Parts: sequence; C-alpha cells; structure tokens
Amino acid sequence: MENPFKYGCVVSGDHFCERAKAEMEIRGFVKAGQNVFVQGERRMGKTSLVKKAVAGIRGERLVYIDLYCIGTQADLCRRVTEGVGRANASMPFLKRVMGFVSRLRPTLAFDSNDGSPKISVDTLAAEEPSSLDVVLTMLEKVAADGKTCVVFDEFQDVLRLKESERVLAEMRGRIQFQENVPYFFLGSVRHEMWRIFTDSKSPFFKSAAAYDVGEIDAADFSRFLVSRFQKGKRRISSALAGRIIETVCGVSGDVQELCAALWDVTDSGSEITDADLPAALDVVFMRERKGFERAVSALTPTQFTVLQGLAVYPGAKVFGGEFLRCIGVTNTGAVKKALSRLEDHNLIHVSGGTYKFTDSFFRQWILKGV
Repeated sequence: MENPFKYGCVVSGDHFCERAKAEMEIRGFVKAGQNVFVQGERRMGKTSLVKKAVAGIRGERLVYIDLYCIGTQADLCRRVTEGVGRANASMPFLKRVMGFVSRLRPTLAFDSNDGSPKISVDTLAAEEPSSLDVVLTMLEKVAADGKTCVVFDEFQDVLRLKESERVLAEMRGRIQFQENVPYFFLGSVRHEMWRIFTDSKSPFFKSAAAYDVGEIDAADFSRFLVSRFQKGKRRISSALAGRIIETVCGVSGDVQELCAALWDVTDSGSEITDADLPAALDVVFMRERKGFERAVSALTPTQFTVLQGLAVYPGAKVFGGEFLRCIGVTNTGAVKKALSRLEDHNLIHVSGGTYKFTDSFFRQWILKGV
C-alpha cells in the first residue's frame, strides 16, 4: 500500500490535519479584505493551511505566487505571471492575462506533467525596470475582477533581489490601494519577514497584520496520526504518537516525514513501538546527512560548541552562568557573536524569547553525536 504520509509539499484532503480555529481566523482575514503576513517555523504547514482556508470560501479565487529562491526581477515577473495564469485555466482568461503583459512577449505552453496551461514571459523583456509595473498592473486588474485572494509564498526571498528596496516600494505602492483584495505574505525566515514588515525603514512597514502559524493541537494531531497508520494496517498508541510530535518539536512537516519513515521501517499489521523510532530517524538522517555535514563544516569551533549546547539544553538562558559553564565558553561576547552567525546561516531562530533549531531533525542529528 502507498505510504499514507506526505511531506515536503502542499497537502490537502485526507493528508491534511484539520485546524478548525486557524482556518476560521484566516477566512476572517480574507472576508475582511485584510492584508496579512504569515510566519511560522519551517515546514509548519503555512501554505497548506492558507490554501485550505481560502478554498473553503465559496466563490473566492486564489492567486498563488511562489517566490522561493527568486534571483532577478525577471524571475519575479515570471512567477507572478505564471501564478495568475494558474488561477483560471479557461482560455478567455489566459488570453486576457497575456494581453495585459503583451509588452513582455508572453507565450502559452502546456505542462508536460499534468497538461495544465502555463504562461511564460520573455526574460530579457522582463528584466527591464518598467516590466515590474506591467505585471503589477496585470495582477491588480485580475485581483479586482471578482473575489480574489493573492498569496505570495516565501515572500522574504524578495530581499535576494539586487534592487529589493525598489521592488518592495513598487509592490507596496500598488497593493496599498487595493482595499478589497486580501494579500497574504508567507515566510519561513522570521528575521527577514520582520525586517520587511516591522522595520520603520521598510516600504511594507505596518502594512499587514501579523499571523503566526503554530503547532497543531497535540491531541488532534495524535488522533490524525493514529488514523493514518490504521489506514495502512499498522497500530500505534496515542501516547507514542505524542512522543513523535515532541521529538520534532511539533513541526507538522517533520512529524509527517518521521511517520513516513516509521511506515517504511515497519511491516503491515505490526504494532509500532518506541524501539522503532531510532531506525526511522536513521532513515531521515541518511537522506539529510550531506546537508547536515555541510552546515557543520562551515562553522567555527565556538559556533559548533554553542550549537551543541542549544541542542542539549533547549530553552536555556544562553547568557546565564549555568549554560556557559556547561558548554565551556565563558566569553559572553563570543557566544553572542556565535548565535548571530548561526542565525545568519538560518540554523537557529528566536521564538518566544528562546533560540530554537530551524530544522528539528538537525537537532536530533547533533544530539546523536553528543
């Protein structure tokens, strides 16, 4: 039977663990036309949640634009145009969109995987400074045509652009006048999202309400996991399901990945126990080992020592005497510098006043070697 757990992608249907309260709150923002910047831990299910919530609003059209790893303005223009094109597969709509961006020499093709139509724009034309105005005008006209919600995913990657401040200023200048169109800005790098939306020097300063996607209720998530294992004729106790959630700090995508690995190392009809967890974690470590080793190799001895300390003593007061004695580093300045570099490498982040690992499996891997 097919593995009932999915991770690393947007999930829906039976693969989605319901979050009734969060879905209701997001639908409230959409209906009010409120712009929102959504953040949460990496792989916390932000995209799946927002898509599910918007899909539950009758007649609401979703324009989803993924900005992950954009590097140029041409990338941005292409992603926006493709996102708008995917919002409605009807030929009249696609031709209308192509008319809006005719200056960018658009072409219509069909995806080789699923046959869906795809609008592309000429890279050289899209690199011209005025091209951003063209695609933003197109997005504005499409969004104003009926009930529409626009979602920018991994929005912090706009900061990767050479002229990011200009781009952000142009986007903000357009969006602020679309009072009835809710814009959602999703991001997984907290300090960069805060820089965009809370820094007084940023064009997007105080332009959107903040919404944090936290952990799924542990009891609800445990029931979901038990039911998914049962679907494949495997038994697991709710207590063990809870420990799985705790192992990866409640990060929904990591929970699903660990459960998928548990599925792979156990047999149909078996009862899953705590003894199966190490083997499942080893499966994940085998996939991620090279990336983890590469991350560690880029660290100085002090940075790695501090990282180990955070793994062993989660939630510790990092500048307190007890933590410093435990890790063997007495210079608070060195610890502060190490924490800053670890955050720059996106290995850790601050949440709730404490430092946490961005990747919960990375923490488990570090712990295994301690």
